[in-house]
Amino acid sequence: MSAYTAPSERPTLPSLHTLNLLPPSYHRRASTYDSLCQTPHTFRRASTASSSRTPSPTPSDASSNLSGGSSPSSAVSPKLTLVPSAFDEADAVLVVPPPGHGAAGSKPLLLTGAALAHLRHPQRQIAKGTRLHPYRFARRPSTPFA
Repeated sequence: MSAYTAPSERPTLPSLHTLNLLPPSYHRRASTYDSLCQTPHTFRRASTASSSRTPSPTPSDASSNLSGGSSPSSAVSPKLTLVPSAFDEADAVLVVPPPGHGAAGSKPLLLTGAALAHLRHPQRQIAKGTRLHPYRFARRPSTPFA
């Protein structure tokens, strides 16, 4: 019996940006991060494509969110990067299906949270040839804005 499921049977995962994930080490570094948030930053707007079905805010909603009495630190999110780690210490795992297995063009999946816990289950069978690349979250060094 194969542990492989067809792409059409897999659940659709939300965008990583909407998950608001924080690594376990984030709380240990909270004081450093809080001090960085006290300094003013220049924000750059960037557009991104998303397959999410959540509608974008209208221009009036967006301007009220940015100009409403919120402090600059509430708009700043931590910059995270993925660093290779041991499987047992991983916050995320990139699962690369074996070539030619199942549907043509199977793409790698980045698993975090409950999906990662499901993958770590002792009775979980992984298809032969599947590659697992474990990573932990690390805070990206901040760069000064010009």
